[in-house]
Amino acid sequence: MKVLIVSDIHGGYLNMKKVLEDNPDFDLLLILGDVLYGGNDSSELAKLLNKHTSKIISVAGNCDEYSDTSILNFYDDKLYVTVPVDHKLFFITHGHVYNKYNLPDLPYDVYIQGHTHVPIMEYGEKLYLNPGSITRPRGVSTKTYIFYENGEFLLKSVDDNKIIKKITID
Repeated sequence: MKVLIVSDIHGGYLNMKKVLEDNPDFDLLLILGDVLYGGNDSSELAKLLNKHTSKIISVAGNCDEYSDTSILNFYDDKLYVTVPVDHKLFFITHGHVYNKYNLPDLPYDVYIQGHTHVPIMEYGEKLYLNPGSITRPRGVSTKTYIFYENGEFLLKSVDDNKIIKKITID
């Protein structure tokens, strides 16, 4: 299964368009919140994402309450969702409630959050991932997202689609 993991889009239509163009045959798009807030192209972004509604699973971000999320056909205001992918259970959340310092007491194999706009790929007790932001990166100068396929997570640059970091799970 080919999975795109993005967070903190903040209305960045052109960046989201580029991610989708660079990965046209994805099976699933996990959106970790803060989709529209702060962007000038919210309606264009909504049109773009709504074309892929059947492939999107999303969670609410802390800024989503300040946006008109009713224009997103896929939007879900849940704080977290568990998603089975290739015999692994991904726990996805934005990160403003559950985070690295307040982990959920639920079964999962891979913990994935956004919110900080800083990409992270590291092992602790379990695999911990943060795709960073495709629009407003912090701590790095690169807009980033994660691409997953066959047990391999690739942190990729939005601008040139180059692999920044790779991590593999069994």
